Amino acid sequence: MANRSLFKERVKPGREGLPLLMVSIHSGVSDDEVSDEENIRGRVKIEDKSKYNRVQPSDIVFNMMRAWQGAIGAVRVEGMVSPAYIIASPIGAINSKFYEYQYRTPIFIQQMDRFSKGITDFRKRLYWDEYKQLLTLLPPLDEQEAIVTHIESESSKIDKAITLQQQQIDKLKEYRATLINSVVTGKIKVV
Repeated sequence: MANRSLFKERVKPGREGLPLLMVSIHSGVSDDEVSDEENIRGRVKIEDKSKYNRVQPSDIVFNMMRAWQGAIGAVRVEGMVSPAYIIASPIGAINSKFYEYQYRTPIFIQQMDRFSKGITDFRKRLYWDEYKQLLTLLPPLDEQEAIVTHIESESSKIDKAITLQQQQIDKLKEYRATLINSVVTGKIKVV
C-alpha cells in the first residue's frame, strides 16, 4: 500500500514549553530535549518556537536529508522538530513503532534511497511527494502490535547479553592492567 493511504503531511507551528526533539540514524526520534552538546549541527537554536514544527505521539518523522540513511522514527512524546524534518501523521489507527521498525529495514531504506532526489548521496533528499509514493506493508493492527512486542522482547534479551559481554570485557581489561602493573613493578616474577 502506498504511504499516501496511510499518512498525511502535517505542518503545525511549535510553541513554548515543548521539547526540541531530533531524529537520529541510530535511534530514531529522541524522547527529550536536544542538549547543546547534541545540537552541534544546528549550533544556533531558533528563538521563535513557531519556526519549529509540532509533533504528536504516533507521528512518523524523518530528516529529509538523511532518511535514506535511516533517519526516521516514531514520535513517543509531544514536542517540536526542525523545519528540515517531514512529519507524517497517521490517517487511521496504526502502531507507529511498527512503522519505525519497518522503515529502518535495509529493504525500505533502499526504497527511500531510490525515491530520494539529488545529484550525489550527500545532497539526496526525500520530499513528501516522494515519501507518499513509497510502498508500505499494512498488516492488521493486532499483528503490528504483536510484531513490535516480539522485536522489543528479543531486543531486550540481546541488549542484556551485550551488557554482560561488555562487563566481562571491562573486567578482563582491568585484570590485564593489574597483571601488567604487577610484572612491571616486580610483584610478579616472570621466569
